[in-house]
Amino acid sequence: MRTLSRQVRIFVPATVGAATIVAVVFADVIPWHEWPQAGLYLGLLVVAYSIRVPDPRGGSVNPTSVLSYLATYVFNPGTAVLVFIIGRTIAYIGARGWVPWRALLNGAQIGLSVGVGALVFRLVGGNLERIEWPQTLLAVIVGPLAFQVANNFFAAFAVSRWRSTPFLRTWIDGIRDLFWPNLLSIPTATVLALLYFRIHYAVVLTYLALLPFQWRAIALYIKQRRLYAQIVDGLVVAADVNFPLASGHARRVADLAVAIAREMRLSEAAVESVQFAALLHDIGLIGKDDLLERPVITSEDTEELRDHVRVGAEIARELPRKEIATLIRHHHERYDGTGYPDGLKGEAIPLGSRIIGVAEVAESMASGVSPYSTASPTASIVSHIVAERGRAFDPDVVDAFVRIVERDALAVAAAETLTRPEIPAHTARPQGFQA
Repeated sequence: MRTLSRQVRIFVPATVGAATIVAVVFADVIPWHEWPQAGLYLGLLVVAYSIRVPDPRGGSVNPTSVLSYLATYVFNPGTAVLVFIIGRTIAYIGARGWVPWRALLNGAQIGLSVGVGALVFRLVGGNLERIEWPQTLLAVIVGPLAFQVANNFFAAFAVSRWRSTPFLRTWIDGIRDLFWPNLLSIPTATVLALLYFRIHYAVVLTYLALLPFQWRAIALYIKQRRLYAQIVDGLVVAADVNFPLASGHARRVADLAVAIAREMRLSEAAVESVQFAALLHDIGLIGKDDLLERPVITSEDTEELRDHVRVGAEIARELPRKEIATLIRHHHERYDGTGYPDGLKGEAIPLGSRIIGVAEVAESMASGVSPYSTASPTASIVSHIVAERGRAFDPDVVDAFVRIVERDALAVAAAETLTRPEIPAHTARPQGFQA
């Protein structure tokens, strides 16, 4: 934990301490005679948390949302907090091993989140033992949503501190990404809660029968995302084969664009969009390699080459994420409004396109990719990019690029001093740049 930022080192004990205080304060209202129900729930949490599907973006996904929502319905806030603090901490240790601060933080944040959901459910008037419409229906929806907002709050704060991204944007992106998938878990949780109160609490064991189906649904979701990444990779390979002289160019542009986007503290969702768009930014050039290799390019050739942004956008429009097509279409716009295809100016150009524009020119100069005939040293690249600040390029993007290059130069100097061949991970150097 000593390697974490000061904010994270404060955040972890603060969250664990808050969860402990809440559990102690609510101890007097916890119905201790319900320990069999609580014990059963602890067991279900451990089992459900152990069923994990690796996420290609990092981490993993597990089918515990139904149990979290069910707890907001059947337990009072104090019981919900205590059950999930203990249950998720034990489950985390069983699934990932004993890393004290991670295990305690996981249990504390999920415990507080479920407690918030249970509290909101009751404040709205939720009571599945005595249903009153439409009040109960509203509570059944609002309680889980309150849990989700609280849970995303803790996750977004941790992620934003670790990755230096804006907290609010990360929080909103997390809520948006998980809203509909988690909303679909509410009917299942509601049915189990009704059976819990109408028949017997042991009915929640039927949840175990649902786990294979939930695992299958998560696996299909992850598979779809992997397939999406494979499609993008296949298109990049096709572009490399079509124009071998620029092989690897798109990947290097994507690496630099991602570095700039992170330097500008964009959210992870926005960074991912920039990455995919940068990988596909020249996909519209497939079939036009003969034009690029001509010794003399006419005005008609230039117009045909410029059409690659429109063609590339049309290809990318078939992908699920429509914003990628927009970023591709506008990555050759100029900040002063003299670019193409639409002559957009300044902030009217999508930020992702402005980032890709800088990354593409910098990488093309570094690698000697058309329209540059030879590779340029880093000093010349920086000089050119800075000279076009406010004309071709967004000043903020240029500033972020310069900061990255300056850190890179320091990292290279340090590496040479220590006779280490690699560059520190936090300043990963895009291929093609020269110290």
